[in-house]
Amino acid sequence: MKTLSARLLFLMPALVAAGPVLSQEVERDLQFVPVSESRSAAAPSAQRGGGSLTLPFFDDFASPTFAVEEGPAELVRWSDASARRTMTYAIDAPTIGTATLDGLRFNGFPYAFNPDATGWADTLTSEPINLAGRTPEDNIYLTFFYQGGGRGNAPDENDSLVVEFLAPDGGDEFGWTQVWSDIGAEMDTFALAAIHVDQLVHLQDGFRFRFRNHGALAGNVDLWHIDYVLLDDNLNPDNLGFFEVAFVDPRHALTAPYSIMPWSHFLSDPATFMRDSMETRHRNMSAFQADNVTCGLKVRNAETGVVEDFLNPFSNTFVAPFEVFQTPYYVQEGANGVAASGFAFSDPGNDTAATFEVSLYEDAIGILEQERVGVPDNDSIVFVQTFRNEYAYDDGTAEKAYGLTTGGGKLAMRYDLAVPDTLYGLAIHFTPYYDQQSNQNFLLRAWADDDGMPGEELGENFLFHQPAYFTDGADVFAYYEYDDSIPVEGTVHVGMVQEAGFSLNLGLDKNTDYNFTRLHYQLGLGAEWTLSTIEGSVMIRPVLQAGVDDVFVAVEEAEGAETPSVQVWPNPARDRMTVRWDGAETAERWTVLDLSGRVLESGLWPSSAGRIELAVADLPRGMALVVVESASGRHIQRIALH
Repeated sequence: MKTLSARLLFLMPALVAAGPVLSQEVERDLQFVPVSESRSAAAPSAQRGGGSLTLPFFDDFASPTFAVEEGPAELVRWSDASARRTMTYAIDAPTIGTATLDGLRFNGFPYAFNPDATGWADTLTSEPINLAGRTPEDNIYLTFFYQGGGRGNAPDENDSLVVEFLAPDGGDEFGWTQVWSDIGAEMDTFALAAIHVDQLVHLQDGFRFRFRNHGALAGNVDLWHIDYVLLDDNLNPDNLGFFEVAFVDPRHALTAPYSIMPWSHFLSDPATFMRDSMETRHRNMSAFQADNVTCGLKVRNAETGVVEDFLNPFSNTFVAPFEVFQTPYYVQEGANGVAASGFAFSDPGNDTAATFEVSLYEDAIGILEQERVGVPDNDSIVFVQTFRNEYAYDDGTAEKAYGLTTGGGKLAMRYDLAVPDTLYGLAIHFTPYYDQQSNQNFLLRAWADDDGMPGEELGENFLFHQPAYFTDGADVFAYYEYDDSIPVEGTVHVGMVQEAGFSLNLGLDKNTDYNFTRLHYQLGLGAEWTLSTIEGSVMIRPVLQAGVDDVFVAVEEAEGAETPSVQVWPNPARDRMTVRWDGAETAERWTVLDLSGRVLESGLWPSSAGRIELAVADLPRGMALVVVESASGRHIQRIALH
């Protein structure tokens, strides 16, 4: 990202401008959603093989079923999909995972960079299905659940969601017929639709169906969410029996309030930072009572391979038809006569970072599901619990954008540190917009605590920064360093002051809500600090030293060595980075270390080369060190992998 020295004896006019403040904090709908790297540009349905699908056709969108996704070929159900598979945008989905249609292309860019443009947007088309030999008396129905808006922008009455059937004889150009539609509305529940497939032109081999949405084309707006799509015979739309119990929504951390924190900080008081218990929500999709629904917790230490498996002693009984119910996982404290699980994270072998692969699973499997090793489905929730040298409230996914619309506006997020440490910088997710403010300046700030509010400013920071709007990956964080490292302890508030009155569009996670008690903003010089009223968690994270001292002892620079001998760009890096050596001696070897001192990548420095290119796409995300060895010793440069 660009930086500009501002160590001059004048201040930005926008930061000192006085007068009435007419602006405010704002929440904005996303207008750009970077696609995940797990989505491929190519989508040949022939990879699945085996000809047309047969009944039943089913998708609950918990597994990678789009041809553009990486996953087992036999799971593919959709031949083309500009729609996305999402986990957090819908409200109370029937089961975990939905297909979301909006105003974004497959690559995450808007269909049009005109906020007034409307038209046909996303399409979700099934693979060919063999209905040859079927008759209307077979009672073949397409059923699905749908919701407008959810946690995203809702479609209005001029927008629509439609379903079209393909008559194979008519081909892709002439064979599509609209068979169902609904107009836009803001919905906080899902509706059920059932469409009879009873026309002979459709009862053939090669039948397809597709969902399309009509609405705004300028971004992540006018959202429709689809779940639990079923095409099968002998269905009664007035009495659909699905015979399944499924998770409803995801979980992202066993810790609270922080989803990420340094391992050494966590170890200072594990009982405080582990959730006393975690509750998961499930839905009985059946028209019959469900009994003895038991669940378990499995955690794998990614460093050591140690696996801990705890079957939850709590069992849900007498679950009413179609009821949403909760299962408590007693991680720390027992309750209601049920003992604590006794779970504790296993030792990762270092005092700085740790990674654990977590799975919450149901012991019962629905009849439409099969146990698939390594493939998440609606009978399990999987996430990665990460400990590294930063604190975070958010779950890593932005559903909205947050901003201030005044010059000199300040925002400050409060963090209660477990142990004293050194603040190096901030990791911030700026969500891309077609009107993004990539040339606008801001300054980093940190404040001591004053009775829960930002107090005395810590350190002096004069270096201008600009937002980095990454478009090559989903929810990427940029790393910004303070001018000088800042010793911190107890409660600290971290954030920024912006130069102009344009929203910088920070990511806003709507599935957690720590703004209400921890985010303050100030609208211009002389204004009071105000507690945020926007629900969610702004995606801004303090990056700390967190045990790096041990690493610097292990790779200590030779006395008199010049640190600037090593230069790395871009920083942060995502896929590739360049390392340049400017030392007087010949470079001999290069190494990339994580902050625990573990070697991630290493090699010999090419003879007479002044620079090398390194592929870093497969390295763990987070802070790291690049070390170049020469005759005079080891030379270090800190980097961020995002």
